[in-house]
Amino acid sequence: MHMKEIINSFWQICLLKWAPQALPVSSFLLLLSVFVYGFAGLLIGLMSMSPGQALIFSVLDIALMGSMTQLLLWITDMRPRFQQAFTALMGTGAILSFLALPVLFLQIQIGEQPAFIPSLIIICMVIWSLTVVGHVLRHTISAPFFVGVLLAVTYMYVSISIMRSLFATAS
Repeated sequence: MHMKEIINSFWQICLLKWAPQALPVSSFLLLLSVFVYGFAGLLIGLMSMSPGQALIFSVLDIALMGSMTQLLLWITDMRPRFQQAFTALMGTGAILSFLALPVLFLQIQIGEQPAFIPSLIIICMVIWSLTVVGHVLRHTISAPFFVGVLLAVTYMYVSISIMRSLFATAS
């Protein structure tokens, strides 16, 4: 697979047109996706944290998503689907993170008073992200779409709770 095909595959999943099963089972693609997702997370973290905190935040985010995906697949007895599911979550997360970067940067530049349009775009990006994660998870465990979205919201809640408790002084 060429880079353009890889990006297109993740994009098609972001558009809810393809399922994670459309991705090849590939350790290289998984590692590449994790790296790019981690880099995007690092860039987002650097907007409000020290480099060390941003790196820890990014690595912890990957570990949480991987652990929660692994737990979900263990509970549903579908562990062999981990590689494609996690690759899809990392790849689509990277794309959505890179799309969100300019808006997040603009919001920070505006300052204390959030601006309506960037805030609205950020809310839309969060909803899109939850929808994509829900889409991937529903296909991964062969469940209805609302179950996937419910799992995505649960993941987001747990992740935010853990990150806030660990990085409360980072602001």
